Amino acid sequence: MNLPGAEEAKEAVRGATDIVQLIGEKVRLRRVGTRWSGLCPFHNEKTPSFTVNPERQIWHCFGCSKGGDVFAFLMETDKVTFPEALGILAERAGIELPKGERGPGAAVRDRLIQANALASDFFQASFRSEAGQKARDYLAGRGFAGPILDDFHVGWAPDQWDALATSLGKLLPAKTLEEAGLTIRRGDGSHYDRFRNRVIFPVETAPGKTAGFGARAIVPEDQPKYLNSSESAVFRKGSLLFGLPQARSAIRERKVILVAEGYLDVLRLHAAGFTNSVATCGTALTPEHARALARFEVEVVLVYDGDAAGVRAADRGLDPLLGAGLAVRVLLLPSGEDPDSFLAKSSRDAFATLLAVARDVPGFLAEATIGGGPAGTDPSLEARVRRFVGLLQRVEDPIRRRLLVRRGAEAFGLEEGVLLEAAAKGTPGAGLKSPRAARSGEGGPDRGAAKEPGAAPGAATAEGESGTPRSTVPAEKIDPAERELAARALTEEGALRAIVEAGGIACFATAELREILGPWIEAGQPPLGEERDRLIGEHPLVRGILAIHPVEDAVSLEEQQRTARGLIERLEERRLRAAIQILDRAIREAEQSRDTSLDRLVAERRDLASKLHQRSQSSVS
Repeated sequence: MNLPGAEEAKEAVRGATDIVQLIGEKVRLRRVGTRWSGLCPFHNEKTPSFTVNPERQIWHCFGCSKGGDVFAFLMETDKVTFPEALGILAERAGIELPKGERGPGAAVRDRLIQANALASDFFQASFRSEAGQKARDYLAGRGFAGPILDDFHVGWAPDQWDALATSLGKLLPAKTLEEAGLTIRRGDGSHYDRFRNRVIFPVETAPGKTAGFGARAIVPEDQPKYLNSSESAVFRKGSLLFGLPQARSAIRERKVILVAEGYLDVLRLHAAGFTNSVATCGTALTPEHARALARFEVEVVLVYDGDAAGVRAADRGLDPLLGAGLAVRVLLLPSGEDPDSFLAKSSRDAFATLLAVARDVPGFLAEATIGGGPAGTDPSLEARVRRFVGLLQRVEDPIRRRLLVRRGAEAFGLEEGVLLEAAAKGTPGAGLKSPRAARSGEGGPDRGAAKEPGAAPGAATAEGESGTPRSTVPAEKIDPAERELAARALTEEGALRAIVEAGGIACFATAELREILGPWIEAGQPPLGEERDRLIGEHPLVRGILAIHPVEDAVSLEEQQRTARGLIERLEERRLRAAIQILDRAIREAEQSRDTSLDRLVAERRDLASKLHQRSQSSVS
């Protein structure tokens, strides 16, 4: 979008920015009438005095008297100048600013965008050349040819060490090519090409500018199979979606976005007519991805392989997507199939049939085979319900939450009141992203998109984005057994194994513990050394727990597991008793109102009482 002047640009950016969504990324907001309220990010407070008025597009804190519009908020939180704030919000909204209104960082971004644009031209020319015949043959062998390759500007990196460095070195400084992640510096100061003998997929920003590249090897000897541009001022995997510029019009028309995991998946989906498809760039879905998708105000369908890895990826994606206010469904393809392979073997109609019956969130959690842990078993029904309740707590929209509760009651065979009561007891839970996976190579979750180890993506930590401490539950207020289990999870590998086998994060009811422990449970290893020290420094709750429950180092792995299992059993018994109490109240109310659900409630209570009795007998024996 081009604008004639500075004032028009400013107003266009302001109008295109949802102030509640922007501030909600850094402040936990709750609706109060027509406004939103939360704890001020600029000073310490226990009672919310920070308000957001979406009608007037302003925010104000009655405690510290700070306030303003979207630009003022970004300037305060990110410590940037007005031109920089304007540039950040313009890029976020996909609005092109007049050159006079761009911040100082724009010059660096412009250089990298220019380098990537020239590199894209070079790769496309190489693809069309005689040397690119083997790349064309490779893609043709997989069923890709013609307009679809042109639409996505597919290219080829020659099988030479410095083809691009030599060609673009005549136009741009070597330092710029290195900063753009196109070349790598040798020890002697010379440079060689990052991408060689690979098919190239340009990754574009929302406005359609080339931010970087994904590259696929065509021979098994070249590893890794997929290689991305290095992180830079313009290429951030955790915020970019491959195919978004090409999919934009179809997304707006169909009100649905299909999210896959691979570049070729997107090409195959578009070629088959599913032109509302995008993919992440070798990383798990992040809160930044979710916010980018939320701007379209449409439904998101995750289209993943139905094997254990694909199901885990879909599960991890639910946290940021629901937290961003999106409606979500999950389409799990037959195990071993991704969109590319499935559509290559089957018809478009076969895929459309699967798409039509994609599961909603409750259906996915209730029906999918989501095991794959050390024990090779699926989580229990209770663990699945607790996972669902944790996701419910992320949904701010009361209508959407109520509809999810209704569907959850159907999917899990529970009373709606039970789910509502469980959701009302906590605060939004954490995602399940592994901190170690977040620091893995090109194909793993994106490090830049994650907070420091121990802080779940998209979750509130002990300190806010601006460094302001946020309130957390005191260690003394947590169930002693849960508190000790958390201490052992933070220090003992055996305890963490036992927790994973027993259902993972579902072993913990306290939302703050779920936020802190979720990434490490997903990783399957406790934090070590500096990682644990960082957690202790960042989280008062961790300090309190480890102070109350110092853990001995000289305990065997078996003893660690045995002790943790005992704690888990105690917690499970207490939860069963609490659930029975809830059902007792519901039964009394049903008897008084002659509710037709009485028989089902009695049957549920009988089932829980039987489980409790079995546990008691087992502990006695």
